Amino acid sequence: GTSLADLLNQLANTHSAARSHFVTETGHARPSLLIVINDSAVSAREAAITTLHSGDVVTLLPPIAGG
Repeated sequence: GTSLADLLNQLANTHSAARSHFVTETGHARPSLLIVINDSAVSAREAAITTLHSGDVVTLLPPIAGG
């Protein structure tokens, strides 16, 4: 299967305007990104070792600031 890191980089390359929301300048998952796979939170540090499987539901929530 594809790793979560691969998915994030594919999204970043496809949607270049949103790249900074998904990955850092070095291509790693942004630490502030909330990642949920099938209702389980996954840390950005785990992105490279997390394998996605057919049917997995991945939710990406970038941080929102304001007041």
